[in-house]
Amino acid sequence: MRKVLVIIAVIIIVLIAAVLIFAATFDVNQYHGKIQSELQQRLGRQVSLGNMHLGIFPLRFEVDNVSIADDPRFNAQKPFVQAQGLDVSVKLLPLLHKDVEIDTLTLQRPSVDLIKNKQGVWNFASIGQPQGAPPQPAGKQPESKQPNKPSAQETPSGSTQPSSSQQFSLGKLQIQDGQVALTDLQASPRPAVYDHIDVTLENFAPGEPFTIDAAAHLPGPGTQEVRLQGKGGPIEQNNPAATPFKGTLNLKQVNIAGLSKFLNNPALTGTDGTITGTTDINSQSGTISAKGTTNITNVKMKGNALGFPINADYDVSDNVANSLLTIRNGNIKLGNTPFLVTGTVNSKSTPAILDLTLKASNVAMTELAKLAAASGTALAPGTNVTGNVNVNVNAKGPADKPALNGSVTAQNLQATGKDIPQPVQIQAVNLHLTPAQIQSDPFNVVSGGTTVNTQFALQQYLSNNPTVNATLKAPNAQLQNLLAIAKAYGVSGLEKISGNGTIDLDMHATGPVKSLNQASLMRALNGTTALNIANLRYTGVDLTHELGGIAGFLNKVQSSKGYTDVSPLTGHIVVKNGVAQTNDLSAKLDIGSVAGVGMANLVDNALNMHLTAVLNSKFSQMVGGTGIGGFMKTALGNSQGELAIPVLVSGTLQNPKFAPDVQQMTQMKLKGLIPNSNNPGGAVGGILSGLLGKSAAQQQNQNQQAQQQQQSPQNQVQQIIGLFGKKKKQ
Repeated sequence: MRKVLVIIAVIIIVLIAAVLIFAATFDVNQYHGKIQSELQQRLGRQVSLGNMHLGIFPLRFEVDNVSIADDPRFNAQKPFVQAQGLDVSVKLLPLLHKDVEIDTLTLQRPSVDLIKNKQGVWNFASIGQPQGAPPQPAGKQPESKQPNKPSAQETPSGSTQPSSSQQFSLGKLQIQDGQVALTDLQASPRPAVYDHIDVTLENFAPGEPFTIDAAAHLPGPGTQEVRLQGKGGPIEQNNPAATPFKGTLNLKQVNIAGLSKFLNNPALTGTDGTITGTTDINSQSGTISAKGTTNITNVKMKGNALGFPINADYDVSDNVANSLLTIRNGNIKLGNTPFLVTGTVNSKSTPAILDLTLKASNVAMTELAKLAAASGTALAPGTNVTGNVNVNVNAKGPADKPALNGSVTAQNLQATGKDIPQPVQIQAVNLHLTPAQIQSDPFNVVSGGTTVNTQFALQQYLSNNPTVNATLKAPNAQLQNLLAIAKAYGVSGLEKISGNGTIDLDMHATGPVKSLNQASLMRALNGTTALNIANLRYTGVDLTHELGGIAGFLNKVQSSKGYTDVSPLTGHIVVKNGVAQTNDLSAKLDIGSVAGVGMANLVDNALNMHLTAVLNSKFSQMVGGTGIGGFMKTALGNSQGELAIPVLVSGTLQNPKFAPDVQQMTQMKLKGLIPNSNNPGGAVGGILSGLLGKSAAQQQNQNQQAQQQQQSPQNQVQQIIGLFGKKKKQ
């Protein structure tokens, strides 16, 4: 027994030595031309191979710098395939007879350029055909000719067709860490690039089924894998999209941000989360059916955590030739809230043509509101909404402007949040949608003791000039309650305002609009507001500090507090075509009184206000008395020992700019009209009204010109939710 083992060991050593001697002395490059010719014959393409080496276990040729030319009708300059290395596994017995039969190809870090031309023909469709034989467009069959019977090597159209020995066949093709650039010239000349792809293709031969296992590995923690496995074929030579296939697509812990980068799809930008799901795919006769489930966890939209998972259970089919997607069953759950989507999407044209129906029966508003807030569609981030909603809406027509039919009803809505001091409630709201208009029934928005009566309609929304008709009425409304309502929706800039008092609000947005964005709606805004606010704090501006900078007494006052307290603030505001104007604004400060006239353009928030600040005698004496005004020429002293400071306020509502009002100062000096703290606006009312009248006409003219110069209309339906406010920026 011992002798037998020794003999076996000696034989193994001899064999190993023989293999090593063979590998060291064998000149593999003598097969360079034969292998290159074999590949060219099978592929029907020019092939360039670099230096070759012999690999052992398994027996293979290792080739450097591989290049396979593209079909010259597509790209004569750039190769179809480039690879850093190629392993060619050959059959041993033919090799001993100095013949080469290729069994397996392994491409290392290849780049593949896939192109579909405007006629629908792919550049890979001609692989395996003799050079010069044109590939057929997708779905096109060669015409038959009856008079003459073609030979065995000739197609009915008269073109030479490769024999089965010429056609490309392979036991196994492997791609390791590949990169694929896909260009669909029917859609865009820009390629989509997909990286880090592994593919194993087995039993690839003409007229035979094959198996495929393709995986893409995305960067990041976890599995991060997209994998397609299945069995397909035989390949439809003239229409690859019609090749039968049955398999499974698996997504395992795939990060949305990484998937967006992999797919080069900007539609997913700003969205993140982890996707896991399984989809069964069955492709027959050009129709792809997909049925499966997908779960998305840890969802973030624009940096805001959604707080619940999204689940989808779907059954869809896609007719590739007609670009028609049919959603037989699309169950979507936002947390525990289910929605059903059915219908079709025809992407043959641009924009796509929709015929979709969305249904939801008495579902909770909580998750839907969180989605709206996180995505920036409506509501402030962190707003919690309770209540129930019913949805039954059909969208039919172009995706950018579909006709809507159906209804949306909601009951017992209540919004709360850390920035909402009082809950905001809507007992019921009903929306009616038709191709002619989208209209609400009258409804009340309630917060504390304040009720805002609301109604809106959007008419002719499918035209280029839709008409909006919206009303907001709140008599004797409390300031803090109006702020709560506005903050609940997400109106910006209100975090700077706090206080208590009453406001009479009567606003209408009426007339044609080019689009349903903030600017267009503000241009249509008209109405009145009466202010009687007992206490108001405006954060971000210390008016005392600003007056000190103008009149030259900054060294007499403390550093900026960063806010201004007003007690009280009264006046009336008239809004006409998006320009808010006042001529009787009056405010009491702890240092004196302020009167204001002027305007604010609600479209771009531009300010043009003329203020007259009269410092009380005590504060005037503290900062230097009436003498300081004569020295600086930016303040005037009255007979009561008070300083009057004319101020021009420009800039925007969010970032006001303060400067001496030279025009008002000149008029006050010429006419000898210097106001006092009891009536800071009385003596100079005529002066300011003259200045204001000219500016108001200019502002309204600018608004009318801007409205006429708007660009093509945007999607009216998608913007309907923006009717009553501007989303808070994060």
